[in-house]
Amino acid sequence: MAGKPPAEVPAEPAAIKILLCGIRPAAHQITPKTWANLLSRFRQELRLSGVIDPGFMGRAARHPAWRPLMQAIDADKGMSNGLASFCNWCASNDISPSLVDDALIRKFHDWLETRTLCLKPRDVVRRTPQFWNKAGEQNEAWPKSRLTPVSFKAAAKRLQWDNLPRTLLADAEVYVAMRAKPDPFDERLNAPIRPLSASTIQQQKTHIRLAASVLIENGMPVEEAASLAALVEPERFKIILRHYHERGNGRPNAFAICLSKTLLQVAYHYVDVSAEHLSRLKRIGAKLPSIPFELTAKNKALLRKFESDRLKANLLFLPDQLAAVVTKGLSEGRVDFVKAQMAVAIEFQLAIPLRPQNLSRLNWRRHFIEPDGPKGPLLLHIPKEETKSRKVDFTAELPDRLALRIRWYRRHILPCLKADADGDLFVTRRGEPKSQETLTDQLNKTLASFLGVDMSPHQFRHLGGSSYLDENPEDTETVKALLGHAWTKTTRIYVGSASRRASKAYNRFVFDRREALKLKGKPRRTPSRKKERAPCAS
Repeated sequence: MAGKPPAEVPAEPAAIKILLCGIRPAAHQITPKTWANLLSRFRQELRLSGVIDPGFMGRAARHPAWRPLMQAIDADKGMSNGLASFCNWCASNDISPSLVDDALIRKFHDWLETRTLCLKPRDVVRRTPQFWNKAGEQNEAWPKSRLTPVSFKAAAKRLQWDNLPRTLLADAEVYVAMRAKPDPFDERLNAPIRPLSASTIQQQKTHIRLAASVLIENGMPVEEAASLAALVEPERFKIILRHYHERGNGRPNAFAICLSKTLLQVAYHYVDVSAEHLSRLKRIGAKLPSIPFELTAKNKALLRKFESDRLKANLLFLPDQLAAVVTKGLSEGRVDFVKAQMAVAIEFQLAIPLRPQNLSRLNWRRHFIEPDGPKGPLLLHIPKEETKSRKVDFTAELPDRLALRIRWYRRHILPCLKADADGDLFVTRRGEPKSQETLTDQLNKTLASFLGVDMSPHQFRHLGGSSYLDENPEDTETVKALLGHAWTKTTRIYVGSASRRASKAYNRFVFDRREALKLKGKPRRTPSRKKERAPCAS
């Protein structure tokens, strides 16, 4: 399944884990149960070969020192499952609970990395101190030693705002405030008119910090980075762009281009440089290699996968498959709300592929309209303030299947989560709004598990636009309206190269014409007239 001969794979846990992480069983028509059996047998072979250590499952429950502790947290399944690996490892090595400290956590992490096939050892180690400290707070029998939280976050490569002059931060705050809420009565010719979104504001502030950090790392005294004007001097502008250009090995770099545009906007709207100065900055920025006017390699590869009719069918019927699992669970007293949400989200993205931020924020009261009541059509309305272009509202009529699924979800799932059925559509187990990151991660995992593909919510937009234009190559405007694009140029990027689409349309034209000419050019047979015979003499 990994596409490698066994003889080429080192018999080392680190190498094997990398291999396993890249496998999507569903892509090979292997069910989760079969995959679990394969992994179980594979682990046993590796244990027999001495590549990994024997399993320690249940050791803590049988150890005299650890048994009372495991019994104390047995009712809390989240906590007992979260601490099981660590406690079993300690019990198997006859380590007393009183000896648990931060150094032991580091040894546990090393063991997970080098002697097991645990695919996410950092997640296990990260949650161990959290559950350990929580158990100590809730149980008298638990050791009172506290563990330091573990973080695997990489150290920042660039300087943070605390390491930069405060005057630069103050200058940046004034600039982003102006861009977030422009003054409509600002009489300057270069005054901004359109407000920027919160995400763009945050991005531009990050660009400013990184630009100052690069200059300081390249020898500029810290005190000279005291204002935004210091960042838009032509020679310093070159230093910043050259850094990211070389970091990208001279290839087209979207980040460098975006950072360049941010600094150009700072120079024009805020620093108010001369026309000659601004023109020089633009010439410098224009020397960066431009981004190709096409889909990324990742998106192209995904669209090629969906050339398969089997994969397309599996995606189209996946919401029904998930809903069937949820319905069965409800009849048995279980509420698999994540699968229910995935059924709704995937059905939604197939019918009306929204941007991930709009999908995650869907709210029944704010975004849905039932003009003819709860049994009539269901309309989606996203006000222009929540769209990317902020120019026009987005309104669409939901297909009957999607409307029925959303109503089913509101009636059967949201009440089980103690959530407001008229509020947010996607919520957590506690009924709180689910973040965009969590919804995206869950949808990615669902598609990888059931289809064997790595696909984000945003890529439904590429797939939807491309699929429609494959059948209607001349109708770009419909895709533009469906995806909420302000420019047709953007739509053409989203749907990818038109070469295959054009060839299909041309072939259809050629062969349809051939059939027409064949019928037209075929000689018609006229019925022959039989010669009249003389009547026979009677």
